[in-house]
Amino acid sequence: MFRNYIKIALRNMWKNKVFSTVNLTGLVVGITACVMILQYVSYELSFDQFHKDSERIYRITNDRFQQGKLIQHGTITYPTIGATMARDFQEVEAYTTMSNPGTFKLQRDKKIFQEQGLYADNQFLSFFTFPLIVGETKSALARPYSIVLSESNAKRIFGANQGNYASLIGKSILIDLDTQPYQITGVMKDFPAASHLQYGALMSYETLVTTWGGWVKTSWDGSDMWHYLKLKNGVDAASLEQKFPAFSQRYFRGDKVSGSVEKFFLQPLSQTHLFSDYEYEIGNVNNGKAVWTMLIIAAFILIIAWVNYINLSTARSMERAKEVGIRKVAGATSKQLIGQFLSESVILNVVAMMMALCLAVILQPFLNSIVDRPLSLSLLTGIGYGGPVMAIVLGLVFVAGTLLSGFYPAFALSAFQAISVLKGSFKRSVKGVWVRQSLVVFQYTASVVLIVGTLIVFRQLEFMRKQNLGFNMEKVLVIPGASLTRFDSTAIDRITAFKSEVKRYSQVQSATASVNLFGNRLSRTFNVKRVGDDQSKGVTLSRMNVDLDFFKTYQIDLAAGRNFIPTDSDPDGFKVKTLIINQSAAKLLGFADAESAVSKKILLFNREWDVVGVVEDFHQQSLKHAIEPIFFAPYYTNGGYFSFKITTSDLEKTISLIEAKYKEFYPGNDFSYFFMDEQFNRQYKDDKTFGQITSFFSLLAVLIASLGIFGLSSYTISQRTKEIGVRKVLGATISSIVALLSVDFLKLVLIAIVIGSPVAWFGVKHWLNDFAYKIEIEWWMFILAGMLAVLIAFLTVSTQAIRAALMSPAKSLKSE
Repeated sequence: MFRNYIKIALRNMWKNKVFSTVNLTGLVVGITACVMILQYVSYELSFDQFHKDSERIYRITNDRFQQGKLIQHGTITYPTIGATMARDFQEVEAYTTMSNPGTFKLQRDKKIFQEQGLYADNQFLSFFTFPLIVGETKSALARPYSIVLSESNAKRIFGANQGNYASLIGKSILIDLDTQPYQITGVMKDFPAASHLQYGALMSYETLVTTWGGWVKTSWDGSDMWHYLKLKNGVDAASLEQKFPAFSQRYFRGDKVSGSVEKFFLQPLSQTHLFSDYEYEIGNVNNGKAVWTMLIIAAFILIIAWVNYINLSTARSMERAKEVGIRKVAGATSKQLIGQFLSESVILNVVAMMMALCLAVILQPFLNSIVDRPLSLSLLTGIGYGGPVMAIVLGLVFVAGTLLSGFYPAFALSAFQAISVLKGSFKRSVKGVWVRQSLVVFQYTASVVLIVGTLIVFRQLEFMRKQNLGFNMEKVLVIPGASLTRFDSTAIDRITAFKSEVKRYSQVQSATASVNLFGNRLSRTFNVKRVGDDQSKGVTLSRMNVDLDFFKTYQIDLAAGRNFIPTDSDPDGFKVKTLIINQSAAKLLGFADAESAVSKKILLFNREWDVVGVVEDFHQQSLKHAIEPIFFAPYYTNGGYFSFKITTSDLEKTISLIEAKYKEFYPGNDFSYFFMDEQFNRQYKDDKTFGQITSFFSLLAVLIASLGIFGLSSYTISQRTKEIGVRKVLGATISSIVALLSVDFLKLVLIAIVIGSPVAWFGVKHWLNDFAYKIEIEWWMFILAGMLAVLIAFLTVSTQAIRAALMSPAKSLKSE
C-alpha cells in the first residue's frame, strides 16, 4: 500500500510541475534558512555548557549606589568578596577569583608574542573545565610567578608538539616589564570557542600579592577582581541572593567602608554570554535579544514555507475533486485517501529537507563569513546547545510540521462527497477559502514585521554611523605605546621628542599620546568633590590620561578655560595638579556653567587639583552608552597609545616612516598599528552582523511568501479563465481585469499591514531600548514597509493577471 502511495505521489508531482516546483522551492529555501539560523542560535546558546556542573556556577555582580543613584553596574568587585561569601554561606561549594585581564607581551629569546592573559587563583583550573594536558591542576597556579600556557601558545612560542609538552614544565618566560621570569607549570587545551572566557595564558594570582601587595586579598575598597561561585547541589540561587543585603550591611556598614552602597547579585554562567549588560566585562558577550529574534525569524520562515504548501494543496481542491470521487467509487476509504495525500506531503518535505541540507553545506562558508562564527551542521547534531537533544527536538519539529502541513489538505481533499463531485454539483468550500485567506494574511503579517524590523535596524546603524560624536577620528593612525620601555624621568621628554620627529613628516598633521582611547571602558574615580563644599557627597567621574595635543588631534573643542601646557606634566605623578573636565562633569559637580568651573579646585585622590579648562562633551563609547562625566589628567605612560592625524596620499610610505622612527626611539618594542575609526566602529560589529543576518533572512521570508501568493494567484486566476474571456468580449480593458484579479489579494495584504504594524512597533521598540541614543520610530516607516509589501504582492499577482488578461477571448472561452 505504502509503495503505491509513493508511486501515485511522484506521478502527481510530475504531472503538476509548476505547483510542485513552487512548493518545493518554498520548502527548500525555508528549511535551508531555518537550518542556517538554528546553527547560529545553537552556537550562541551553547556557551559555557561544556563546564562540569555549569548549571551550579554563578558570577558575582556588583551594583554601586551613591546618593541613591546607580554609579556602577558591573562584574568587577572587591578582592575579599568571593572568599568571604564562601566562608559565610554554607550554600557555596567553591569559588574562584581572577584579576588584571588584558593583552600581555610574552618574551622568549628576544621574540615578543602578544596574548590575552589573566591572573587566576589556584582554584581556577579545578573550578572550570579547562583541562591541563600536562601539569598538576591542584597546584599549577599555587606559587607566585607561575604561568599556564594554552596548547596554541606552546606550539607558537616554543615550537612544541603534543609529544613534548611535558618538556616545557619548568621553563621560563618573561612577561611585559617583569624582570622576574615566570615558570611554566602547565599546558592547557585551548579554551573552547563557546567559552565566554577566552585566554591563552593564565598567571598565578599569588603573583599579584607579590607585586601589588597584600590588599589584593584583603581590601574592601580596591575594586579590581572578578569572582565566580559554585553552589552546592539543590541550592536555590534566588534564596541565597536574599541573604546578600545583610552581607553588605555587615561588611560595608551602609557606605562607610567603600563610599558606596553595595548590592550583590548572582548571574548564572549560562547567561554570561548573551545577557550581560554589565560594565567591565571580561567575557565574550553577545546580544541575547538578537539571538532570540533570529530564532523567531527561523520559525516565521519555516511556518511560511509550510503555509505555502497548505495553501497550494487546498487551492487545487477543484482539480483533485474528480480524482477523489473516482477513488471513492472504486472503494477507497477516507483513511486510505488521507494516507495518500499525507504521503505526498511527507515525500515533498523529505526531498526538500535533503536538498536544503546540501544547500546549507554549500552556503556554510558564506554564513560563517557574515557572522564570524565556526558554524556547522554538527551544532545541530551533538556539540551545540542541548547536545543530541537538539537534534531530536529538531527532528520532532520537522516531523510535526510535515504532518500538520499535510493533515489539513489531506482531510479537506478526502472529505469530498463522491456523488456531488461526479454529478458536477461540487462547490468550493467557503470555509476552505477563508482558511487560505487567513494563511495568506499570516504570511504577509510576518513579512511586514520583518520588513519594518530590517528598515529600523539599518536606520539605527546609519544613525550611529553619521552621528556627530564630538570628536574627529578620521585618518587617525594609532600605535600601541612602548610597553617594554620602562617609565623614568626621561620618559616625557622622549615621548615629546618622538612626536616632534614624526610631525616633521609632511604626511603627519598632528600627534598625541594618551593612556586611553575612544571606545574603551574608562576607569572611574569615586568620591570627587568641589573643594569647600563639605556638605555635598562626592560624585563619580571617569578618567582619561592625555597629553597637551590630545584635544587638538581629535578636534575636541574647549568650552571654557585653556588646554594643557608642557609644565602641567611631570614624571612624578604626585606633582601633577591640573585637570580638564568635560561639560557633563562640570554639571555633575554643581557648576552653573563651563566658565564658572575654570580656576576652581576639586578634591580627588585625597588631594586638591586645579580645573584649568572645560571641554565640550563627546561620546567616549558607542551610542549604546550615555555620555560620561570625565576628567582629564596630563599623565604620561609608555604603555599607552600614540595617535597621528595623517594624510592618506601614500599610506604605506607614511606608516613605514613612522615605524622607522618608532624603532629608533623605542628599540626592542613590537610595532603595530590600527585606525581609530575602525577600532571605534568595532563596538557596532554585533549590531551590524545582526542587521546583515536579519535583512538576508527577512528577504528570504518575503520571497517564500511571494512564492506562495504566486502559486495561489496562478491557480485562482486559472479557475477564472472563462470569466476573463467573457469580460473581454463585453469590452473590459486589460487594466480593469488586472485590477479585478489583484484586488482580492491586495485586500489580504492590507489586513496583514494593519495586524503586523503594531507587532513590529513593539518588537523594534524593545530592540532600541539597548541604545542610549536612538532614532525615533516614525509613522512613515510603517507606511514604507506597507507599500513595499503591497508592491511585492501586486507585482507577484499582476504578472499572472496580465498574462491571463492578454489571452485571446476565443481561447479563454474554450478553457472549460
